[in-house]
Amino acid sequence: MEFLQKGLPVVLEKCTFQKTALKWTIDYLRENLQDEDHTAYFSHTRQFLYYDDDEMKGIYKEWKPPIIKKFLNFSNFTKMMEEIEEANNGSRAYFQSLIYLQEGVSAAMQNDIDSFNYTWLLDVVTRLSWGEDVTNLLLVGMPDVVTPAHFDVLENLYVQIFGRKRVILFSPDYFRSLYPHPVGHPHDRQTQVDFDKPDFDWFPRFREIRGMEVALEPGEVLYIPNLWWHYIESEMHSNTISINFWFEGKNTSTEDDASKKKTNTTEIETENNKESHQEYDSSRGNEEQYEETLRGHSGGAGNSDSQQINERSDESKADETMVGGTEGKKDGKESDEVDLNEEDVKEIELSAAEYLILLRETEVSLFKATRSHAKVKKILDELLSGRFDHI
Repeated sequence: MEFLQKGLPVVLEKCTFQKTALKWTIDYLRENLQDEDHTAYFSHTRQFLYYDDDEMKGIYKEWKPPIIKKFLNFSNFTKMMEEIEEANNGSRAYFQSLIYLQEGVSAAMQNDIDSFNYTWLLDVVTRLSWGEDVTNLLLVGMPDVVTPAHFDVLENLYVQIFGRKRVILFSPDYFRSLYPHPVGHPHDRQTQVDFDKPDFDWFPRFREIRGMEVALEPGEVLYIPNLWWHYIESEMHSNTISINFWFEGKNTSTEDDASKKKTNTTEIETENNKESHQEYDSSRGNEEQYEETLRGHSGGAGNSDSQQINERSDESKADETMVGGTEGKKDGKESDEVDLNEEDVKEIELSAAEYLILLRETEVSLFKATRSHAKVKKILDELLSGRFDHI
């Protein structure tokens, strides 16, 4: 629990709460998932960059998504995969659908879902002060599909059921280095950098990026903290099946209330649970051999383990509370002036996650007021304009 309590990524190898789903295969899902209303995506490349339908309005009314959304049952999805494999033209398909009770789910599969150990899961969620509501997403991908780097506002227990996935995680510290799309863009929370061929002229700070890499095996569970960036890539020679367990985090900001369920849909139990990570260096390319591997105990990892997980992770303290605004009250009335004469005024330290939340709240406020990214940039430029250079 130590890594989860600190809000740090960790792989949990011997969890059993999801064991009834570990028998799921492509054939099993074909037989047991017949509802017509499931969501799948088609891409002309291996990349599935998430987009928000709700933002395709106003200045983005004519914007065209890079992937095609389809509604179909699982049997038709498998036929689509077979046709793509036969065409061998670089296209891919990715099934990403909620697994709530639906008419097309067989009694056997529904029993699998109902048999998840929600009692144990709720106990963990309560101890971590997460929200009790869970959102499950079933992810079935062809070989070599990629969910580009992004962050979610929900806590995520990412369960690998079938096949293997490569996951690279980056601390919220790297917000600037990953160049997220602006708030209000359909690709909000997604990086603008193409990891396959990064343009360092356009995105020079991407050279600074450092992260952790893990090869996620069947039966393992990866804890992805909210606001942590993650890039997910399926193995080259097998289809994959995964399930997300998303929960509201205790440090979720009010500005993200409307987007808590707009997490990407293009993707603890014993002391023997282990963590595996390797250092990712963008300046050396995706195929670089990484220098070290860490295996720690999720139930009681020592300080030496937690120090190795990320040289910058000490700023990601899950127990810190979110900082409020700068507005104060004077003589019972609200004021936008800050009283700097009090002796106890101290600089407030922010964790990386809190800092990212504050950045988003500022950007959201400006975008809501202007509905123009150009005006947001102009306001920020005018707000700064050298005023703080010599303080």
